[in-house]
Amino acid sequence: MERANNINYLIKNVSSKQELKKALDFFKMIFKGMSVVNNPEYSFKKWEERMENHGDLMLYASLDNEVIGIVFGSIHDDHSITIRAVAVHEDYRSMGIAKKMIFLLEKRAIHYGVHSITLGAVESAEKFYSKLGYTGSLLIQSQIHSIDQLLSLNNRYKVKFTNIYDGKVSQVCLELTEPDRALQKEYEATFPGCYTQMMYWKNIGTIS
Repeated sequence: MERANNINYLIKNVSSKQELKKALDFFKMIFKGMSVVNNPEYSFKKWEERMENHGDLMLYASLDNEVIGIVFGSIHDDHSITIRAVAVHEDYRSMGIAKKMIFLLEKRAIHYGVHSITLGAVESAEKFYSKLGYTGSLLIQSQIHSIDQLLSLNNRYKVKFTNIYDGKVSQVCLELTEPDRALQKEYEATFPGCYTQMMYWKNIGTIS
């Protein structure tokens, strides 16, 4: 049990369908109206599959049997974990709840032998992840434009990687430690339908 600002809460693994439903209902409440809610990668079925394989990376904070925060991670491949959802109820923010869950997930991630953790950040959370030791990069993606088109606009930053996601989404990732809002706006204005987001990553050790 953790104590923050005189409240007692538990950090638990999602280990049943009932717990998963409560956690995802909370997620949908926090991100209501955002496209991520309807993303197939965030469906109940997809998270249920992940729960069976690595449910200890799907954490939630509980107070009086109510979900007040979640940090859901999934193994992206053999070498990295993606934190796909981070949220804390507005009444309990700035109490260190998300920080404790992320650090716990990092400790557990080591046991899977992965080398890094990555996550996407909303603008209001970027400084938070930087303080936790995560390094920023800018992800630019489009289903309409080619990688060469997306690369043509960048003359300032080193390219971290390029990729065709799911066979149809062009992705370009640029290395930059601080957000460049002007560049993001330029991309979105130049290439209508293009989406940009700051991504954060951290290298972690492994246990032999």
